[in-house]
Amino acid sequence: MKKIFTIVTLFCIIGITSKAQTNVLCENFTGFDSTTSSSNYNGFLLNDSSNFNYYTSVASSGPSGPNSYKFRIDSSTMISPDISGADHINFWMKGNASSGGTMANGAFYIYETGDGINYTLIDMISPITAFVAQTKQYALSPGTTNVKFFYDKDSGNVAFDDFCATIGAVGIKEFPQNAVLSVYPNPTRGLTTIDLKNLRLINASISISNLLGKEIKNVALKGSETAFPIDLSEFQDGIYFIKVKSDAGESTKRIILKK
Repeated sequence: MKKIFTIVTLFCIIGITSKAQTNVLCENFTGFDSTTSSSNYNGFLLNDSSNFNYYTSVASSGPSGPNSYKFRIDSSTMISPDISGADHINFWMKGNASSGGTMANGAFYIYETGDGINYTLIDMISPITAFVAQTKQYALSPGTTNVKFFYDKDSGNVAFDDFCATIGAVGIKEFPQNAVLSVYPNPTRGLTTIDLKNLRLINASISISNLLGKEIKNVALKGSETAFPIDLSEFQDGIYFIKVKSDAGESTKRIILKK
């Protein structure tokens, strides 16, 4: 069964996000085939988009199933759509070599950028282990807007699938299910209240970040109160993220400032 391509924009990050992560943008490449392949596939810019650079097998696809993208030529490059607001990326990959072959002299590069011009290396994967599926996860620098993948080929291909840019990462401790985080009013003209019930706030703090992921305000919480006023009126209109973090876990909420 065909998978459904899903993009979750920042404007869809609504309500309580007490889960370990919130998706900003995800792509599973199921729809990438000889008919739909192009140099701009769902916002992913590709310098190799022929009828041959995709896998249809389960063995060469991520957990969501076929299809997957194939980095098959030297200097294959993929640039993601805008992922502003995300602080992590994760993806599935697998090196495929010819029978008995090795990919020891190849390298797979991951970069990030905040302006689409200057790229900073996040990681270089070398050697690329053949026939071993891997799930990779990386933290992004504040302000990252796009990531780029680059394949320096020696031999073999790299299967790539199930890309997600997220707010939060797998493994983040969640607040208990009975903890209720609410922010009101939302939208706000400036003054808002953060209300967190059914939770003991030990070593707790509130962090405010803008759409680019830059922290603009941080408040350490004291005492046993569960309702905390925050004034955002000094900042420009826009979308902000409020993260409440304590020994019990953390949770993030989106808020709109409109004065």
